Amino acid sequence: MQTAVPKKRRFNPLNSRFLILLMIILLVYFAVSLGFQLHKLWAMQESIVEMEAQVMELRQHNARLWERLAALESESYIEETARDRLGLIRPGETRIVPVLPEQDGYAPIERNIQD
Repeated sequence: MQTAVPKKRRFNPLNSRFLILLMIILLVYFAVSLGFQLHKLWAMQESIVEMEAQVMELRQHNARLWERLAALESESYIEETARDRLGLIRPGETRIVPVLPEQDGYAPIERNIQD
């Protein structure tokens, strides 16, 4: 009688629990890593959109400032400022300064003019 020799079990990687567990862990790791990367990408895209809007706003503000600078450098504005703020006059002109009643403590003089 022959004794039954037990068959040697060969290593089958598809049946290995360790290998299956390792594959599941790797898949979870890659899925989580991909999720974080997608989240960072989305946040960066939002930041880019906000910055582009801010750049447009600043360009418009800059254009308004350049327009104002051009207006301030014009001859008419310089003359108006010299006349209004500095009280300057052109040669040959006479400056008339109106005195308002009770300005600087002076009361108007009342005169009776008779014919």
